[in-house]
Amino acid sequence: MTRHFEYLRPETIDAAIDMKVDYGPQARFWAGGTDMMLLWQRRVVDFDYCIDLTYVPSLRYIEMEGSTLRIGAMATLDDLDLKSNLNSALAALGETARLMNTKQTRTIATVGGNLCHASPSADLTPPLIAMGTQVKLQGPEGERVIPLGDFHIGVNETALADNEIVIEFIVPHVSEQLAASYNRIARTVVDIALVSSAVCLRMDDTRTIRDAGVVLGAVGPTAIRAPNAENVLIGVSLEELANGTAQKAGAQASLAARAISDIRASQEFRTDMTSVLTERSIRRCAEILGDC
Repeated sequence: MTRHFEYLRPETIDAAIDMKVDYGPQARFWAGGTDMMLLWQRRVVDFDYCIDLTYVPSLRYIEMEGSTLRIGAMATLDDLDLKSNLNSALAALGETARLMNTKQTRTIATVGGNLCHASPSADLTPPLIAMGTQVKLQGPEGERVIPLGDFHIGVNETALADNEIVIEFIVPHVSEQLAASYNRIARTVVDIALVSSAVCLRMDDTRTIRDAGVVLGAVGPTAIRAPNAENVLIGVSLEELANGTAQKAGAQASLAARAISDIRASQEFRTDMTSVLTERSIRRCAEILGDC
């Protein structure tokens, strides 16, 4: 049976929200569509109206506002790659984007679309949460800002209310004394992660870690923060990171994992590799900060 949907092209955020209000649950926002089109073809999702956000220019940007990095929801994965030389946060995000798919797909796939898909294996989610990212949402009642860690509430589920749209992602306290690293294991270069770990460290003027984020991917229904691993790192000097601290933090990260066995990998493999990948990410962050 042939299926059809009506294509809608708003030019402003308000117009997009109005369309969603008018057409209700039978309308879907289209933010690149690299995931949505596959789901539609497989009949996993169905909709009568496609609201394409590609032509809303106010949603596509990557910019610094003081020490705050702002990423518009319609910024593409390729935009992250192209901006990766601006600072250490974007260097980590650009490197992550290059892992995710082919160059052609990166020019279409968007940051907002990827994060709204809310896959447990999503590559951008762990580093952005580790950086302390917040997400700005807008709906008919106005705007609200929530931690990205609270945005994903289950497998392919988000905290978006009816008729809300993601506006931007806000990364605070981006400076030369920030380092972030993301490591994963996948079956092929552009496959989704079997298990992953991201670390973000912020250093003070005494070369001591003042803030740490450790976030695990593909070991639970949503990305998992590992606060005990973070506590191992906070207050440690940069020199101490290489003297057993990274290994201790990795062990604590593996305890936070809630991995399952499936056709792609076993629970034991995922849990063990969580420790290894976390340690690798910490050591890479230490290298970056050591060059500051």
